[in-house]
Parts: sequence; structure tokens; C-alpha cells
Amino acid sequence: MYSDELTRALEAGDFEAAERLAAEYGRDVLEHLRANGDAAGREAVLRRALDTLNDCLHLTRVLRAHLATQVRENSLACRYGAAISEPQRWQFEG
Repeated sequence: MYSDELTRALEAGDFEAAERLAAEYGRDVLEHLRANGDAAGREAVLRRALDTLNDCLHLTRVLRAHLATQVRENSLACRYGAAISEPQRWQFEG
């Protein structure tokens, strides 16, 4: 199955590959379901798939939270840096 490849792609932050691998993983799960004639075998395939997809969802949420924090920090740093880098002008009247 493609579960290991999907997990590695997510861990690497390669979301394009992860999207492709998720589709391939879904097709692979369907093939395994069709290949298992008994209900217990199909249930085992579905349980593994559910566990894998829940793990991938959790990993994706963690990565998204980390990326959001980085974007927020960089956004604030850029705003602060832009204010500092602008030339200061003083005008005295009187």
C-alpha cells in the first residue's frame, strides 16, 4: 500500500505528492477490498485505511499549524521591519 509513501510525503511537506499519493492509496484500498472475499478481511483493510488516514489527518493539521505560525511570525516581522527601514523625517515648525 501507499501509506508509508503518503506519510513520508506529508512529513516532508510535499503536499503535491501527498495529494497524488492519497488518490493512489484510495485506489489501492479499493483493490484490497475487492481482493478480500470475506467480511473479516475487508474489515481489516478498512480499519488499517482508517487508522492511516486519521494519522495523516493529524500530521497534516500539525504541519498546517506550524506553517500558520511561521507565516504569522514572518508577517509581523515584515511589518515591523518595513517600519524600521523607512526613512525617518522630522519637520520642525516654528
